[in-house]
Amino acid sequence: MTFATPCVALALALTVTAAAGPPEEAAKTEGEAERNVVFLGEERPVFLRLRVMAGDRPFDAAWLDSIRTIHACLDLDGDGKLTEKEADRGALAALVRLATGGATTLLRGELDVHPKDGVVSIDELAEALRPVIGPFRVQVGRLAINRTDALFDHLDRDKDGALTRTELAAIAGSLRRLDLDDNEMISATELEPFNSPTAMAVAGNAADRQARLIAVPPVVELVAGVSSLRLARLLLKKYDKGRGDVPGRPDGKLSPEEFAIDPDAFASADANHDGALSTEELRKFLAQAPVDLDLEINLSPDASGSGSGPGRATTRIRGDGGLAKGTEVRQLADGDVEIAVGRIRLDIHVDQGDAVAENARRIYQRLFKAADANKDGYLEGKELPAENNDAPVQVQVQGQVSPLAGLVKVIDRDGDGKLYEKELMEFADRQSEAARGRLVLTASDQGRAIFGILDLDRDRRLSAREVMRTVDRITSWDGDSDGRVTADEIPYHFQVNIARGELTGLIGGGGAGNNVVAPQAMMAAPKPAALTAGPDWFRQMDRNHDGDISRREFLGPRTEFDRLDRDKDGLIDAEEAEAGAGAASRGNAGP
Repeated sequence: MTFATPCVALALALTVTAAAGPPEEAAKTEGEAERNVVFLGEERPVFLRLRVMAGDRPFDAAWLDSIRTIHACLDLDGDGKLTEKEADRGALAALVRLATGGATTLLRGELDVHPKDGVVSIDELAEALRPVIGPFRVQVGRLAINRTDALFDHLDRDKDGALTRTELAAIAGSLRRLDLDDNEMISATELEPFNSPTAMAVAGNAADRQARLIAVPPVVELVAGVSSLRLARLLLKKYDKGRGDVPGRPDGKLSPEEFAIDPDAFASADANHDGALSTEELRKFLAQAPVDLDLEINLSPDASGSGSGPGRATTRIRGDGGLAKGTEVRQLADGDVEIAVGRIRLDIHVDQGDAVAENARRIYQRLFKAADANKDGYLEGKELPAENNDAPVQVQVQGQVSPLAGLVKVIDRDGDGKLYEKELMEFADRQSEAARGRLVLTASDQGRAIFGILDLDRDRRLSAREVMRTVDRITSWDGDSDGRVTADEIPYHFQVNIARGELTGLIGGGGAGNNVVAPQAMMAAPKPAALTAGPDWFRQMDRNHDGDISRREFLGPRTEFDRLDRDKDGLIDAEEAEAGAGAASRGNAGP
């Protein structure tokens, strides 16, 4: 008898029930959907409120669906009840490691809490898992190693630490020399061509380790009802530079010069009117901190998240339309927003997580084929990893521990001691769906890096059009109008990725030896998005998929290129191609 079908059916049934929801759920939507995060910029913090929805439901409701999926998969006999015996700590800890990539384990005796009836309810499982794989997690990504980036160094020809108009005017020629693959695009790796992908992966992992150990993280979640003491101390550690006759020596308070928040908010928090904020006054400020921006994020409620319309991740500004002084917002795409708060830039990208299931299936298929030593189509005996996580693991992939360790009983639904590829794929699909119910905000502190600010489409490449806009964007940072842009004048930059969860233990999350992906795969650049705008000939000629056709890419005569290039910027975009093609058809001519 197989229990694979009951496991899936139970999860789906519970999901449908949750989707309907009681009438009172709507009243709780606002609070459940809101998350407050603080970005610690160089001069001041930026407070961002996120309201995250999955369709018309708060995202926390989607998280409960993921807990139901885990509950159903641990329920080996499919009777809808999870006994303490079925809630095996080894399997549950392995599922957590698969989700987080870490070595988090659960203590015995913390599942069946109330009532102690020998059965672990969905609520009990949710409370046990909330601290480790909760609905919303804030983490630190890569950190800037240097104050500026390689692009700044390449443009600063005289190495005086500033960019002049003369240097910027020569940017096209400067960057053309860096185009090593001759595709009219400048990638981050081409700026530092002597770094191999493996070396870059190691450097990235080192930065991630540094992020976990850094004394003052660049982003912190501000949780209602949780003591603000830790955040107040972080603010002091970040901004307290000392004042008066002992500059450089922290005095345990923040002056307006050190903490450049709104003057009215500063004065309101300064209870004793001494012109500085102590720890307790900072806590008072945090209790009523003005939100710099209120964003609503809407994710697709279905499993695919693909297509147009409701399937796309979207962001929009909430409120009455008014922005705080010094705040600017640029909508780059449905799920991409660039926010400027003073001299701080937040580039926010919302990832629907469309590829999570596909990636998990591909990695598990690779894992299965590597473990199936006798090629008989299933794993058994020594081909299986040890069920006891403390026992020596027998199956390794690329010299690393198999992510299947501790999960054989969960995957082998019919209990015949054999793992077939179909069972593994069903398990991958269930866990990928569970991962979609978790949300992860990753903030990467880029420092005063130019490349990330100019790369508006976040494909880690600078297109010809992005290079053309470089001069205007960089010169706009010249705050003192002296014709030179120094490192101090470059906006401080955070890259923020808000994404549905993924099976981090499969794709290089570190910890527990669970990474089965080669460094080259981890560092692979994202594939260019398929072009959908413009006529067919335009999409075929745009060989580097940057949304423009250059003179080199255009296959027709130069006179035809000049006719289509209406704004005479040396590039034909989709709109110009459509307009030119229409005019040509009316005149019985074509490109």
